[in-house]
Amino acid sequence: MTDPHSALRYALNQPPVVGEVIDGEVMVINLDTGVYYSVTGAGAAVWPMLVGGATRREISDQVARHYGADAASVERDVDTFITQLADEAILRPLHDGAAAGSVDTADEWPAVTYPGFGFERYDDMQALLLIDPVHEVGDFGWPSRSADDSGNA
Repeated sequence: MTDPHSALRYALNQPPVVGEVIDGEVMVINLDTGVYYSVTGAGAAVWPMLVGGATRREISDQVARHYGADAASVERDVDTFITQLADEAILRPLHDGAAAGSVDTADEWPAVTYPGFGFERYDDMQALLLIDPVHEVGDFGWPSRSADDSGNA
């Protein structure tokens, strides 16, 4: 029996959430809450696939194949990882007909032992980020909210 969740596709919950890959780690910030996150290991490796609309199944298969890891274990790890991201409102599900093309980046992943999915949540700078949100950055940095963003996703 096929799990209906394995075919779900996701996108980054923009505009309040932004994310960027920096030196093999994904830094994510929710501009509405001031909470920021670090995604490492296999989570950072699959980030472009995940926010590009790949399904849980596509991600699990790619990770298990690349790292030579147990498929059932990887599938559980991917489910946990995506659930954490969805619970934190980092991801939003794409609805039927809105599937984006998945991105295959496995050839860019380091060839190491399966690292698991690292996910850390930080709220230690929440007050500062909400008082003085990221602003006035160019194309190279975090985007600022445009005047027409309502703040509601």
